Amino acid sequence: MSTPGGFDFEQLRRMMEQLGFSSEDLNLDELMEQLQRLQASGGIRFGITPADQDPEAAWQTTITAARRLASDMGPDPSLSPKERLAIVDAERLAQSWLAPVTQFAASGTPPLTQRREEWIDTTSAGWRRLVEPIIEGLADALQRGTATPDDPQFADFSSMLAPVMRTSASLIYRDRLGKVLASVAGATLTGSEVGVSLAEGSAVTVLPANVAEFTRDLDLPGNDVMLYLLLREAARQRLFQGVGWLSPQLEALLAHYAREIRIDFEALSSQLDIGGEEVSLEDIVAVGEKVRGSFFKPASTELQLEILGRLEVLLALIEGWVDHVTNRAASNWMTNSAQLDEVVRRRRASAGPTREVFRDLLGLELRPRLVRDAENLWAAVEHRHGSAERDGVWQHPDLLPTARHLEDPLSYVHPAHRDEDDGDFDAELRKLLGE
Repeated sequence: MSTPGGFDFEQLRRMMEQLGFSSEDLNLDELMEQLQRLQASGGIRFGITPADQDPEAAWQTTITAARRLASDMGPDPSLSPKERLAIVDAERLAQSWLAPVTQFAASGTPPLTQRREEWIDTTSAGWRRLVEPIIEGLADALQRGTATPDDPQFADFSSMLAPVMRTSASLIYRDRLGKVLASVAGATLTGSEVGVSLAEGSAVTVLPANVAEFTRDLDLPGNDVMLYLLLREAARQRLFQGVGWLSPQLEALLAHYAREIRIDFEALSSQLDIGGEEVSLEDIVAVGEKVRGSFFKPASTELQLEILGRLEVLLALIEGWVDHVTNRAASNWMTNSAQLDEVVRRRRASAGPTREVFRDLLGLELRPRLVRDAENLWAAVEHRHGSAERDGVWQHPDLLPTARHLEDPLSYVHPAHRDEDDGDFDAELRKLLGE
């Protein structure tokens, strides 16, 4: 039951039961006295330690947990000097194939071979930049969901609980984050396969143990698979290095989306019936474990959908460009490039690392179909204008294609494509796009 002012007393009752107070004959004055005594004796912590409230210590705890989980995933040996040299040679070959098909230059940085725990360490700062706005957005959303009216007594109550709610939100998310990072570290084949640039620098990075596991059941030569993956990684690194605004733009969009997060309180409350006299740290963390799927509400507001659409398109344009450039390079030299391309597409469609990260950590469901549309568009731009103009589109975000252009590449490649003089070109381009 709620007052006309909107305060949900049923929610208050549930909160009180979790605090160890009886909900029968709730006396607000008595409740406030008990809360003030708790606060005077050291605050309402529910087993939350000072380290949990220290962002630096909390982050290190998360990374340590992810490393520990990753180390339990099976064999992950370091490469021998001979094996490492083979990858260096393959990366050099991949770069030579890419040079004629893209205007973006290689960094010249030697490639890296990493174990899973090393990948977590080198991407830690990038993950932190990516998810801290999400953690703040989650905390704000959780605090909004338990907000109290302007009555002074309720305001005191809210101010006492606010730090706990924020820390609890962080604990729930970071517990999931550690598990997702470990899972991605155990699955990702190259350093930036998740679709965003996370590590400092622009070295082509590969995780050999994961590649070996991935190729185990493929009817393709392992050396060809490794070379093709190095091609893709090298292309993506060239793009992120050559387009200085790309990573900041992705981070800004994600931060903006984070501010609009809404929590699925119905899903959370169904798991919060913990019982007992006090909510423990383990109880709080267990909530994140119990909630199936994401505890974010799906994007529904006009602003959320607009941000989500821009994110989807930008990520699709990145991966579509990588697909197109990689296949342009590989088709000149590898007779099985079409089969390798199909393997990558199937992997992307079957909830690979990219979809796992964006779904479980950010509450975003990305559509693999958009990547195919983006690849078609980049192919059309190159067909009409050449590779220099295709890559020149990345000079500024305002030049990039939109969702409408992905649906109709001709509207981007040649806005006046219905002109009579371009009939032959239209027929040729539609044939290229498989229409």
